[in-house]
Amino acid sequence: MGGRRSHTKSRNGCSQCKTRRIKCDERGPQCSNCARRQIECDFAGRISAAASPIAVSTVLSPPLSSSSPQSTASPFIPSPANIPPTVSVAGLDVNDLELLHHYTTVTFKTLPSGAGPDQHGLWQNQVVQLGFQHEFLLRGILAVSALHMFYLSPNRQDSLAVRASNHQSIAVESFREALNRVDPSNCVAIFAFSCIIVALTFAAPKGPEYIGLQKEILDWFHMVRGCNSVVQTQWETLSRSFLAPLLKKGMMHETAASHAVRDCDKVTDLLQLCSSDSLAQEKPAATACALAVHELLNAYTQVSILTERKQDFVPVIFVWPIAIPQPYLTLLEERKPQALVILAYYAALLQRVDDQWYMKGWARYLVKQIETSVGAGWQPWLSWPKEVTGASLPATHEPMEVN
Repeated sequence: MGGRRSHTKSRNGCSQCKTRRIKCDERGPQCSNCARRQIECDFAGRISAAASPIAVSTVLSPPLSSSSPQSTASPFIPSPANIPPTVSVAGLDVNDLELLHHYTTVTFKTLPSGAGPDQHGLWQNQVVQLGFQHEFLLRGILAVSALHMFYLSPNRQDSLAVRASNHQSIAVESFREALNRVDPSNCVAIFAFSCIIVALTFAAPKGPEYIGLQKEILDWFHMVRGCNSVVQTQWETLSRSFLAPLLKKGMMHETAASHAVRDCDKVTDLLQLCSSDSLAQEKPAATACALAVHELLNAYTQVSILTERKQDFVPVIFVWPIAIPQPYLTLLEERKPQALVILAYYAALLQRVDDQWYMKGWARYLVKQIETSVGAGWQPWLSWPKEVTGASLPATHEPMEVN
């Protein structure tokens, strides 16, 4: 008679399998037997306990001095009250760890507000830590990292485009929900997200048939303007946060002689457009366009001043959508030719950041879109923006496409 068949004993099996005296495959968070019987498995509890922090650097809590009263608490384990709460984010995997690694080693230095060395630590560390507490910010970080890798890795564009789109969709939806319940606990994360919206907007790959650029621009305008309302209502909290230096940069409003401001004369000519016969009977529209032009002149001025000082001017360029009056935004939505021509002159300013990976080709593309949206009588106004952006020449760069 044959001997008894040997088998490996399960010494670390779940209590349910031990009670029934059956072999446990010891696979968490729920073993196969418990999954098949649809009963609770105590492996889930073990994994949660194993994942809990058991030792962290002493920099999180000050060392005990010789004069301090003795405590039974270990100095290596911070008080729960000192550990920032984190959010549970479903659907992340090892590929997302790659995205996070790429962001913290490469992408953070390329963001509109992170180019300066003085901002590197802010975007590399503090913003990421804040993202662990707010899903929309974490998803935004992963999305912008995927878009950057999409730009750098042509052979992986298909998979990276999908990952970027998924993270961005979730981020934007969660962000809009956050805008409906702004308070001191989330306003810093909202402001941080607003700083990367521009990269998410312009770097998102478009199919060859894509023709919705102006809608994309308007969506971006609305989101950054929503973020500005957060700044206004939560100013005290934001001015004491680690993002305070960015607030100061965005509020820059210095003056300079018009002759010292590059292309000031071209933008000033737009005021003639606002007083033209076509707007003579529409005083509110004329006023809105004139205010938009004045804000555009200010943007050109601040960029000129920073350029002269050899300082980072990129964030200042993206303040104009916040400064324009709401009636002008309405005119843009109605595709009024005067408003579109002014937008084309803003595109000429955007051309100065065409060397940024997320902006390549967009200024030219925007002017081309505007050119096809206005009638023949408005074309002379577009001559200068077309010259600056190269819209009258064969394309050398187009916005990133996914085939």
